[in-house]
Amino acid sequence: MSAVVADVDRAAVIAAGGPRYDAMIAGLCVLFQGGAYLDVWAHVHRPELETFFTPWHAVLYSGFFAVAAATAAPLVLRRRARPTSWSSALPAGYDWSLIGVLVFLLGGVLDMLWHVVFGVEADVEALLSPSHLVLAVGSTLILTGPLRAAWRRVEGAASWPAVLSLGFLLSSFSFWTQYAHHFARPWPAAGNRPTVAVFAAVAPDPLFRNAPIQNLYVAHALGVTGILLQAAFISAIVLLALRRWGPRLPYGAFAVILALNALMVAASRDQLTLVPGAVAAGLIGDTLIRALAPSIERVGRLRLVAFAVPATYFAFYFLGIALTRGMWWSMPLWSGTILLSGAAGWLASWLVAPPPIPGEIRS
Repeated sequence: MSAVVADVDRAAVIAAGGPRYDAMIAGLCVLFQGGAYLDVWAHVHRPELETFFTPWHAVLYSGFFAVAAATAAPLVLRRRARPTSWSSALPAGYDWSLIGVLVFLLGGVLDMLWHVVFGVEADVEALLSPSHLVLAVGSTLILTGPLRAAWRRVEGAASWPAVLSLGFLLSSFSFWTQYAHHFARPWPAAGNRPTVAVFAAVAPDPLFRNAPIQNLYVAHALGVTGILLQAAFISAIVLLALRRWGPRLPYGAFAVILALNALMVAASRDQLTLVPGAVAAGLIGDTLIRALAPSIERVGRLRLVAFAVPATYFAFYFLGIALTRGMWWSMPLWSGTILLSGAAGWLASWLVAPPPIPGEIRS
């Protein structure tokens, strides 16, 4: 570990707790999470891969060990200079990052044992196996270090490393739910229209109208469900950022968050033509924040932005599909889905800023 620590930015580590350290961690997290999505690309395009030793795993684990070393470096260097407790040696917010490193290592060991006992999973089951969910928790704790650090500071504005960390958080949600992501499988695209009427099943249960499951129903349901799930995640990130920083968010913050997320998912699934729509939606969100200054005190404006960002995002998503590959979904289906995605954000805003309870004294 000492040799690895020596390679990190010692000045940034010694002054850990400031924007320079956050920026270093955020940069390493790009390598870490980018490596994870690069591995997704490899499994999508080379399904015959069954070995751990691949160039894509090398990028992923290089990123992990680099960010792990940078996270642990303050603990090593500061305790050498002056013995202190591990929690006080770490910068504020990075205690959970160190726990994330340990959880991720534990997940790696458990995953190896799991594969020995139960074999190697594929497709959706690979994302839901218990050992992989331990990896999900550990990696997400690591990726959100700059966000927690910025959250605890008194300064008013959000730092760009914190903005990137919000993008990592959204991309972590996307990674572990890619089986229901609108970029992983753009169901409204013309090429994804089912050509066979019936979804073959052993014994359709229950029967509807005394008929088996229809493929059109499956394609519609999976497409809408994936969009609404991801709309909820996008809304959560938007409201988290607004709850903490409100109009003090730097202009371009949502464009960066949505662009980072879109680039990672789209690059792994060959959907790069849909990325400009995500960037455009982010810029519109940034402009609305600049114009409306939404906050907990301005609840109506907060709810408007919470509705507008996911609704705009998915409006551009459908537009991108229509322009680049054609769309087979009917207007009632895609227009209703856009409104429901906005409704997901609007409803989530009531959790962040609920109406006052009569007789309750607010501090």
